[in-house]
Amino acid sequence: MRKTPVLLVMVTVTAYAQQPASLEDTLAWMHNFVADNGSQFTGQRNTDKGLCKLGTPNCEPRHDVTTFDSHGCLATITWSVTLNYKDVGTHTYHFSLKDLDPNSVALVKDNPFENAVVAETTKSEKSVTESFTQPGGKAEEKNKHSWVELGFDNGDNARRFAKAFKQAIQLCGGKPSVH
Repeated sequence: MRKTPVLLVMVTVTAYAQQPASLEDTLAWMHNFVADNGSQFTGQRNTDKGLCKLGTPNCEPRHDVTTFDSHGCLATITWSVTLNYKDVGTHTYHFSLKDLDPNSVALVKDNPFENAVVAETTKSEKSVTESFTQPGGKAEEKNKHSWVELGFDNGDNARRFAKAFKQAIQLCGGKPSVH
């Protein structure tokens, strides 16, 4: 009987700490991720605008689409709404990521939205400018807010975006509010 030599190869894997993504990479990822996942279909009651199950009385189909764009730390979120398959307008939010509190990034259920990500400004400063454009393009109003919000198609995607959102705020120098 002949013995066959056996070659034993051992591989050692060394885990390297992954470097945080650059601001540019993070913002590009956020833009693309929201383009792919920043949408929600739901039902909205035509009586009180609350969440409802499609197919029930007084419940109309609602589709919300959000986008995220940025130039460095200056960001724009657009939130377009269709209700009963009709355009009801677009909200546009302009802000600096530096003005947001990284510790305020949170997932919320905000009727009729099931999977939203919200962030507050540091010290609740009203530094977010919102404009509303009616269907057909007529700009109707401008408001100042101390928060921004984006809607997502599911909770996992909202959580993934929230993590990147917090990182982008930190990379831009956003500071926590001191209580």
